[in-house]
Amino acid sequence: MIAADYFDGRSSRRHAARLELRGDTVMVEGEFGSRSAALAAVEICTGTDRTPSTIRFADGAICEIRDSAAWTAELAGAGIGVGAVASAERHWHWALAALAGAVLIVAAIYAYALPWIARQLAPAIPQAATQAISDAVLQGLDARLLAPSKTSPQRQQEIAARVAALAGPGDRLPPHRLLFRAGPTLGANAFALPGGDVVVLDELLALARRDEDVVAVVAHELGHLRHHHGMRQLLQSAVVSFVVGVYLGDVSTVVAGLTTLLLESRYSREFELEADAYAGRLLLPTPASLEPLIDMLLRLDAAHAKSRAADRGGLFGVGDLLSSHPDTAGRVSALRAMKR
Repeated sequence: MIAADYFDGRSSRRHAARLELRGDTVMVEGEFGSRSAALAAVEICTGTDRTPSTIRFADGAICEIRDSAAWTAELAGAGIGVGAVASAERHWHWALAALAGAVLIVAAIYAYALPWIARQLAPAIPQAATQAISDAVLQGLDARLLAPSKTSPQRQQEIAARVAALAGPGDRLPPHRLLFRAGPTLGANAFALPGGDVVVLDELLALARRDEDVVAVVAHELGHLRHHHGMRQLLQSAVVSFVVGVYLGDVSTVVAGLTTLLLESRYSREFELEADAYAGRLLLPTPASLEPLIDMLLRLDAAHAKSRAADRGGLFGVGDLLSSHPDTAGRVSALRAMKR
């Protein structure tokens, strides 16, 4: 017989017991008395060398067996296997392989499946929903980081007209609204919100040598709108945050902070190169071609060098808030390749 501890399921009191198999019946005896049950009527959980095995009876009583090896041998002698999971638990290399496999699956879902799903879903989200998110984000930025623009209405209209002229015959720009703000703490930046608002900061206008430079930056932001990058990034971030919230048991906080996720999202290298390529196609037919975009990439790279070193800045984004861009040299090379 095998030594065990018996709990009757009604109190936490532990009873010393002895356990044995008799055919297809498990017998438990101790100071509490004795009881038996068919193996088919109990739930058996086989432990490892370091964890006890347990037998759970239909009425909630539990028999805990500290010598799992002896119990496993008893089961084997009766022709009862311990199962694949329990067997794997006894072999650390199997468990390690299973863990590695799980990590690879999760990584593949995060790197490939989730972006693909976001790419399919983002265009289907109603405009009213994306606009509501954009309005909430812009309201938050206006309250915390942005100030009214000092750019004259006339210049704002001139830039808007130049942007509208980028649309060629039979072509349409993504629906958008050009907004101007001042961002003293953000520096030279512009950013696109998923609802179609493209915000240009006065500091960017001050950095630009000519209006064509500003138009080139706006063309890049229109590329983000054309490919729904903001909403795709928001969907991916929301799913990750929701999963983490479920795991940590704090879903309500995640749901309440969904609009904040957009501020905390960072554009990927793929997104930035797609936006550059879209801007390049718009700018190639213009007299200045791609030079204003290339020039602004280099100028903004220099302007944000200190912020980037502290992981606080980006090109065509809102400092820490909205974007993280691939290396400027690679982007410039890709744009120059479009001119050949």
